[in-house]
Amino acid sequence: MASAARWLDGATPSDLPMAVAQILGPDGRVAGAGFLVAENLLVTCAHVIRAAGAGPQGRVPVAFLRVTGADLLEGHVEQWRESGGEDVAFVRLPETPTGTWVLPLGSAEGCGGHKVRSFGFAAQAMPGGHLGKAEVAGLLKASRVGPERLQLTKANDLTTGFSGAPVLDETTSLVIGMLTEITAPDEYERGQGIAYATPTRVLREIMPALAEHQVCPYRGLEPFTAAHARWFKGRDKAVEQVLANLAGERRLTLLLGPSGSGKSSLIQAGVLPALAQGDLRGSESWLPVLARPRQDLLTEIERAGLPGARHGGLMAAADRRLASEPDRRRVLLVIDQFEELLVQGADGRLREFPAVIDEITTVADSDGDLSVILVMRDDFYPQLAATAGRLLEAAMPGLLNVPGTLGRKDLYDIIVEPARSVGLDFQQGLPEQIISDVLETNPEPAMGRQAPVTVLPLLEMTLTELWRQRKDGYLTHEAYQRIGAVGGSLTAWCEKALRELSPDQQGIAKNVLTCLVRPADTQRRIPPVRAQVPLDELRGLAAGADSAPGDDVDAVIATLARRRIITTTQTLRGPERPEAPREPVAELIHDALIRDWGRLRKWVREEHEFHEWLERTRERQLRWAEEQDPGDLLAGTALADSNRLSRGRGLPKELADFLTASRQRQETIARRRRRLITVLAALLVLALLAGAGALWQWRAALAEREAALSRQLAVESGTLIDVNPELSSLLAVQAYRTSHTSEALSSLRTDAYLPLGRRLLGHTKAVNAVAFHGRTLATGSSDGTVRVWDTATGRTRGKLTGLYGEVNAVAFSPDGRTIATGSSYSAWLWDAATGRARTPLTGHTDTVFSVAFSPDGRTVATAGADGSARLWDATTGKQRTKLTGHANTVYSAVFSPDGRTVATAGADGSARLWDATTGKQRTKLTGHTAQVVSVAFSPDGRTVATGSGDGTMRLWNAVDGKPGPEVDVLTGTVLSVAFSPDGRTIAIAGTNRLTRLWDVATHAMSKSLIGHTDSVNAVAFGPDGRTLATGSGDTTARLWKVTATGDTSLVGHTDIVYSVAFGPDGGTVASAGADRTAILWDVATGRKRLSLDGHEGAVLGVTFSPDGRTVATAGADGTARLWDVTTGRPRLTPLSDTAPLHSVAFSPEGHTLVTGGRDGTVRLWDADTGKPGKSLEGHTDAVFSAAFSPDGRTLATGSADKTVRLWNVTTGKAHTITTPDQVHDVTFSPDGRTLATAVGDYTVRLWDVSTRTTRTTLAGRADVAASVAFSPDGRTLATGDAGWTTGLWDATTGKSRMTLIGQHADEVTSVAFSPDGRVLASGSVDKTVHLWRVALPEPAEAIRTICRAVGRDLTKQERTAYLPGRSGDPVCPSQL
Repeated sequence: MASAARWLDGATPSDLPMAVAQILGPDGRVAGAGFLVAENLLVTCAHVIRAAGAGPQGRVPVAFLRVTGADLLEGHVEQWRESGGEDVAFVRLPETPTGTWVLPLGSAEGCGGHKVRSFGFAAQAMPGGHLGKAEVAGLLKASRVGPERLQLTKANDLTTGFSGAPVLDETTSLVIGMLTEITAPDEYERGQGIAYATPTRVLREIMPALAEHQVCPYRGLEPFTAAHARWFKGRDKAVEQVLANLAGERRLTLLLGPSGSGKSSLIQAGVLPALAQGDLRGSESWLPVLARPRQDLLTEIERAGLPGARHGGLMAAADRRLASEPDRRRVLLVIDQFEELLVQGADGRLREFPAVIDEITTVADSDGDLSVILVMRDDFYPQLAATAGRLLEAAMPGLLNVPGTLGRKDLYDIIVEPARSVGLDFQQGLPEQIISDVLETNPEPAMGRQAPVTVLPLLEMTLTELWRQRKDGYLTHEAYQRIGAVGGSLTAWCEKALRELSPDQQGIAKNVLTCLVRPADTQRRIPPVRAQVPLDELRGLAAGADSAPGDDVDAVIATLARRRIITTTQTLRGPERPEAPREPVAELIHDALIRDWGRLRKWVREEHEFHEWLERTRERQLRWAEEQDPGDLLAGTALADSNRLSRGRGLPKELADFLTASRQRQETIARRRRRLITVLAALLVLALLAGAGALWQWRAALAEREAALSRQLAVESGTLIDVNPELSSLLAVQAYRTSHTSEALSSLRTDAYLPLGRRLLGHTKAVNAVAFHGRTLATGSSDGTVRVWDTATGRTRGKLTGLYGEVNAVAFSPDGRTIATGSSYSAWLWDAATGRARTPLTGHTDTVFSVAFSPDGRTVATAGADGSARLWDATTGKQRTKLTGHANTVYSAVFSPDGRTVATAGADGSARLWDATTGKQRTKLTGHTAQVVSVAFSPDGRTVATGSGDGTMRLWNAVDGKPGPEVDVLTGTVLSVAFSPDGRTIAIAGTNRLTRLWDVATHAMSKSLIGHTDSVNAVAFGPDGRTLATGSGDTTARLWKVTATGDTSLVGHTDIVYSVAFGPDGGTVASAGADRTAILWDVATGRKRLSLDGHEGAVLGVTFSPDGRTVATAGADGTARLWDVTTGRPRLTPLSDTAPLHSVAFSPEGHTLVTGGRDGTVRLWDADTGKPGKSLEGHTDAVFSAAFSPDGRTLATGSADKTVRLWNVTTGKAHTITTPDQVHDVTFSPDGRTLATAVGDYTVRLWDVSTRTTRTTLAGRADVAASVAFSPDGRTLATGDAGWTTGLWDATTGKSRMTLIGQHADEVTSVAFSPDGRVLASGSVDKTVHLWRVALPEPAEAIRTICRAVGRDLTKQERTAYLPGRSGDPVCPSQL
């Protein structure tokens, strides 16, 4: 592998080398350099042209050495100034080679002290060119001695071969001059430190076409810096907000804003220039220090200008810096992209994380001359709160949010003012059109219409592209349409860069770009972010396992860098080696690429598992490299996964060595195990000879080993249940077969409860499409086939072969006789009976993603990556209509039920409705913030559903296009949506591996289907509405019974369900919700019986009276209410308290009611009259729960003040139990001897009521419990958990009996057993109540259920990973 050092001081992948050419003489020798200043126009020195043997109007050979594939060109010398004067020549080229870059010209005025760089062809350096650096001394005015010149110092690198090369200002990234003269080199051909350049002002005088409007005033995806302050417009309010915070003398400011809101630009181009010009009193004497955490924050702060910060602290470093510069009064430390530090702290890679956080926190309370601004993405706020609570608390007084919207005036200034400052103008009406398009990104009809601030990257990219395509000093409507308007500009720019690459190089680009994205961590709620990767490592990962990095990899990195999709920089090797040479690294130019470029999102999704593994393994490798602890090496599951995921991949040498060491250790352990087994066998013989006692000991040891393995497999099963439910289920069976441990039994019962669905096996790659006709299902796959299945038996009826590329879409004609398919570059109609191709639909020029028949079967709609949807005659295959309007890929096209309308979904973030007869657009549906992937009509045609890469599903009025409800699927892209035949349910599928059923009437998630191990790409209801088909990236399709008997979801609330309770007869269950209602449900039918309406705020608690005739509710409106169960009418006037009420409970005899309030009050009421009784004082914070003991003598209350109090109901005196965190729930066991508590520190404890000591703590909990409930026999405790699950626990041992998973789509808030103990009700943040049939299955029954659902045995690889060295019977024998 070539060293990454080749990118330094000789081949930096930036704009500079790609713009510089060699000027050659007749003999092929290099006469000097020149660089591109416009399309087909190069500038150099006149004396270089003379050295090349030419003159005015002459011709010279020109070679761009750093541009792959560029031919030798012959240029024509147009403009000329002799070497005795300005010494300038302009050369016209016949063409601008693909891969070159035009350098923007700036001004040399005011650049004194700036660092500059250049690129030339020094004779003593490498033939490919050399990077030189210098510093600007100042401008030398024209005189009789010579013309105006720019003097450079510290220019030892600039020597013979740099004449005609550009001088690039590192502060502004603009060219400020052309190298003309250098001092004579020494005897070793080295420069003497002084060089002279012709300023750009002179170049513009000679070539007037290079007016200042050649400078782009827009920044694309790059941040504005102080050098671009004059072009930073439209953010005055945000700047004033930060200045006001600093004026208040706050030492610590936390600036939050979403990705793409321009936080960095706001500080660098808005706040810092305002401070420099004295907008705050004395601020012109402040010293700004800008740093980014990167790999090591303290080292970066030292590099940025505060040496000694690591060992002496920030305050001391600031004091030393101010002492060395007496004219400075304050240091302003800006830490940009602070979330980088949180990511390192979260994954444990930064040992100094606590110390760094403490160091910053101390600044807030100091009165020194140091102020700190932390700039952070707001979606990292939860991570900051979780990992750096003290810092957040200290920053709260100075917390600012970037204004979330932009008004018309802001947008106008952002668009127009920068262009005018460089002499450009817009065609009439274009700014207004751009503003209108930007405002469409926010569908909310607010006053004056506002655009989300996150549109800024797209807007800047659009304006940058408009500038590139300017014409005669104008930005034009034609160019605006050509680049795809605001919605398509970023995608168009990135796709254009990819088109410069060959197909093989595009594969390398995929590897490069996905390596630069840190995967999302859904457990820690960390979204995907940019990652810095050393170039050496990146080149190895991009090349693959079978080839060394070569020219293709280098060319791809160079192209992506030149196109500003990635950027390269230098960083230190690590905090332990601050003196080490700088290491080149690469990263994406902006997080907006991850959010708004559909192809990259798709690639990241496809590579997510590999990069998650890479992150985990890199952490272990670093630990192992440092400590050489064999325990850090991979083994078992982790090693098997590593072998699978690393196969065919290029890996950094350190990781490859780590895997090799892990494999060697695994082999060593296996050999030892075999020897141990041999020894044990020998010992067994000896033991048999020794006697029965020794035999018993051996058996006990063997049983203990088997039990340990059983527990280990149960743990592995639990960790896999969300990721790979099938493997989880098989490991649960194997765990129980190995040894009947309680852990194995719990795992077995948990997995048996999963609704895995019936697997349809046969495809060898991802299943992308599913379609029903009666009892027949068609599936389309990336393996290039369509399979036709009998849904009754699950067997294949037929197979369509001969398709080109991946099959992305499949559809049956209404009569079932024809199948339409869409794949790479083609769509076809097939005879469903024979499987033969019938008619090609020819016209698309790129991949076809969607096919659909009209209701009458006469027309076929298709949609594709060529940006169009098309309507075809289903009989002849001729195109009828082309639907054009989307700015990019069209992913989906469907007909309305009446066939008059076609709906399409596109990568431009919009869905559109078209007249199916005329092909004219009727309505544009805008509101999604990312590509729209799927679209579907409701059966009545009145509603359109869309699914998007922004993680939401939206409903729209199909007539007027007005937006309806929006559903956040919580994680991932929505890839497919489908209505049930009755229109009451929508199935939503996506990259989070789940399929969710959403109730249209109540907007609640009614069910979750877990089973697929990769993204769910397609979903469709069967004609009867009882069966759902899904297709997944895991190569399988599945059939689900969505109306299966057993468990029941109660859907009716329109907001969070806070509390559930059963009536004494078990036939009714009550629920209370944030929608201000309580609902009574019939348990047998699952139907709503009554709605109890009257509260003026959320209903937080609900309970039945012991006789079942009354329901009591507690509300955030400060009232408790008593309702007649039969009529639903209030029995008494509301019982009013002084604060919101969180809890309510009846005494066992039913005459007393207790309420717990947010103010800490516990109040007793007469349940018959509603009169208030005694108030129990003692809690100092909200009382979340209250429960009477079965004998009614004791009242238990749990509070946010971190205490449980046991009150004597008669005397009002209390015993207090102190807990580590707030108490969410309390409940007594049926015999009254035990109290269960759910505490915010993740623990659930069972207390002895008489001694107030802990009896049992539930083992192995990983989530906070919001609710606890005993079964009527007292043997089982149920917990409602924040991890979307409900747990059943042995109340004696504290061990898990089973976990109920897969139905709720958010946190479980409340649980309650039915009086007979057979049903458990759970309420959730997902707005639903679920009734679980909780009879624990016998092990044999659970095993049969699992094996029947999974339909397979452990694979060889799985057996090797989880059962190394063990040979034995299959897990599911009948599945061999």
